[in-house]
Amino acid sequence: MIGAAFATLVAITTQASAHVTVGVPTLQVIDVTYRAPVEPGPNSLEELAAHHTEKVTVSYPAGFKVEGCTETADFSCAFTVDEVTWTRRPGSTNFGLQTIKGVPVTSPFGGFSAAEFFDATVRTPGIGATYLTPALQIYNDGAEVFWNEADTAAPHPAPQLRVNGPDRAPAVATGFFRPLAELGAGTPCPQSVIDEAIELGIDPAVHCGHFGFDPPAGSPPPPPAEPGPEVRGTAQLVRSETQTLVEVLVTGLEPGVTYSAHVHEGTCTDPTSAHYRDDPAGLDAPPNELWPSDDPSDPTAGLTAEENGVATGFAVADWVARPTARAVWIHDPPADPNDPHAHARIGCADLV
Repeated sequence: MIGAAFATLVAITTQASAHVTVGVPTLQVIDVTYRAPVEPGPNSLEELAAHHTEKVTVSYPAGFKVEGCTETADFSCAFTVDEVTWTRRPGSTNFGLQTIKGVPVTSPFGGFSAAEFFDATVRTPGIGATYLTPALQIYNDGAEVFWNEADTAAPHPAPQLRVNGPDRAPAVATGFFRPLAELGAGTPCPQSVIDEAIELGIDPAVHCGHFGFDPPAGSPPPPPAEPGPEVRGTAQLVRSETQTLVEVLVTGLEPGVTYSAHVHEGTCTDPTSAHYRDDPAGLDAPPNELWPSDDPSDPTAGLTAEENGVATGFAVADWVARPTARAVWIHDPPADPNDPHAHARIGCADLV
């Protein structure tokens, strides 16, 4: 595993330096360092100057929350809730050549060893699992390497973080709504979506494309999906000792149209996830579920968009949501009863 560290971006903590860290606790702020190697190893300083890391972007899955990143003399950095980007500063000439007493270190993979290190501070998810944190490495000559493969023995494995410990729910969880086209973002279609398509009698490629996912392997590309509403806005879930409150502000909707919104199990990466229920065997409606509404007296009223396409909603329940309440989905109003995508999901916010 140590040898492989010279050939891949590696997530490391004070506890480990490998493709997969030893377990870090749930819902805890940790410091993570990424090692970005130069491949192939340069054979001279001139080669390194002509081919070195210019930019690194690391993405985090739902549940993580980026708290910050560290700038250096050679790299500036910027971050959002789920992504960090380091960019080489103009005039930087320190390209990560590894030396011992001024002598370049020879890499076991050929040439000299050259690598640079990037530090981020993130809060781990409240649910334990092994998470991929894909990274895009861009060289100054335009070459790109996407470290995103799940298999640690693959040519470009994604850095991984193993989160251990009891599931914990944040007292306050916030999220930002994104439309369907961004949720799939050209990623492989989940098997759950393919299975749902088969159950509904829909071409899986069409159903996957509806959510922005790539068509299943071996199937022809479907016709371009019609663009849905540009759903944006914010969501917040607050847990007190006895209650759970949800508040949403949604933009990009059609004025005068009433939409529905529900807190769901799982994250936005699973568009087939179920509504969150306090009693899993109970009714699929309030007060056993959380449905943000613009009418405080009617939790089933939905969200009616104003003239500017903005809708706001609120929901409260006399129970405390478990950690599995992880997303808020916005639904189109029911239309053609013969359309399997009627009342479809049109946007989602992960609660982190």
